[in-house]
Amino acid sequence: MLLIILILNSCTSKLDVKPISDPSVENFYRNQQDFEQAVNAAYNGLGTYPTRHFFLSEIRSDNMYVPGDGGTYDWNPVNNFIVNASNTLMSSAWSDCYNTIMRCNSVLDNINEQKVPDQAARDQLTGEAKFIRALMYFDLVRFFGAVPKITKLVGAAEAQEIARSPVSEIYDVIIADLESASQLLPDTYSGAAKGRATRYAAAGLLARVYLTRSGPVLFDKGPVLNSNEYGKARDLLRSIINSGKYAFISDYAQIFSYDNENNSESLFEVQFKSGGTGTGTVIPAEMLPTVYMRAAKIPVQGGNDFKFVSNDLLQSYPVADMRLAFNILQGYTDEGGNFVNQNYFKKFLDPKRYGVDLRDWGINQPVLRYTDVLMMYAETLLHTGGSQAEADSIVNMVRTRAGLPAVNGVNADQLLEERRREFAAEGLRWHDLVRTGKVVTVMNAWMAKEDERHVMKPMQPAYILYPIPQTAINIRPGLYEQNEGYN
Repeated sequence: MLLIILILNSCTSKLDVKPISDPSVENFYRNQQDFEQAVNAAYNGLGTYPTRHFFLSEIRSDNMYVPGDGGTYDWNPVNNFIVNASNTLMSSAWSDCYNTIMRCNSVLDNINEQKVPDQAARDQLTGEAKFIRALMYFDLVRFFGAVPKITKLVGAAEAQEIARSPVSEIYDVIIADLESASQLLPDTYSGAAKGRATRYAAAGLLARVYLTRSGPVLFDKGPVLNSNEYGKARDLLRSIINSGKYAFISDYAQIFSYDNENNSESLFEVQFKSGGTGTGTVIPAEMLPTVYMRAAKIPVQGGNDFKFVSNDLLQSYPVADMRLAFNILQGYTDEGGNFVNQNYFKKFLDPKRYGVDLRDWGINQPVLRYTDVLMMYAETLLHTGGSQAEADSIVNMVRTRAGLPAVNGVNADQLLEERRREFAAEGLRWHDLVRTGKVVTVMNAWMAKEDERHVMKPMQPAYILYPIPQTAINIRPGLYEQNEGYN
């Protein structure tokens, strides 16, 4: 069925979604307000973005060691490189992205001058839908490689005829959408509209796309193409820096403050709001166990236990690094007075800002922030023969904020490690390892040190991708060929 029906019920962001009397596409789109509600529904589809990248990027990477204590959860096979096509995290990632893409397609198929006469409003709505669609296809291509290319609303019968398109064709959609969005979207918003996608969010995401495509190819079906588009990424990132719209916040903790959302560091973040309205996020509780929440007198449950930060990440922080204590809980005392020597991410936790349950935290999830723009720009300088002094200056801004001494002659490996500490728990680590071509060597070296239970399979290039979910393969047997390395 046309999934436009989901517009009625989706509620995972601050953006309001009002009910409509007739969910059919033909009757729904009548005026600008209807398109605004439909675009809001597309934003709502981003509500699962934080958990998707926590489970499929952070837990997959050397930032976490989650071998399977106390039972087996869906994320344990992800960590151990033994995931299969029946894992529900695969089907959730696939269906959540495509449901959101459907909502964007619905807007783009129907918006026109007759229904939205105001060109500025029409451009903005079109740009927002293209930005969100590009973000979802970027997730799909990074997690699954070749995927079905669906850029218009289709019925069930037609969908069952659409095979997977090559990675390069999915990138064509992503790049075209982001190039268009960067022209259509406004520079900034004010008031209640703050937090929506801007032209600079589109440019920054496009730069990340070019960086991902540019890296060395380890697996010919993966998202990295050795395209050497560092210059394109550099120019986009420079335009953001020169825009004067963003600023580097000197206090690391303030970037993630519940009272400082959509701040000068933020190019784009998924919006959440607590209050029992179904618009909160689960991330602060998902990263921490219930036993800790009880000990800390936080009257909501945590997620399942045993989502441990790796010792290797913990030890990578210099002693003076102020980000360590903010990002990671280094053990705690339980209700019985016993010290629990386990490490968890607590980056998004404010113990006093809980909602009605574990899924009702009102903290936004960063997708792209200004520090990332700066550090990606430094990366492009290293790849294009740019100024070493400028690259060093950017890295030292980040290190100074963290309380660390300046360094000189930063190279690509050092920059990657600085990114690891800076963006821990933000869902970037796995993608950084893949696009830089370091994922196989780094992960296997890390396993040799960290995998004390000997439950992890060695990393191989095919594991850059996840398996196509069995739920998708079952729709029409033979339509999709399973990714290499999976049954």
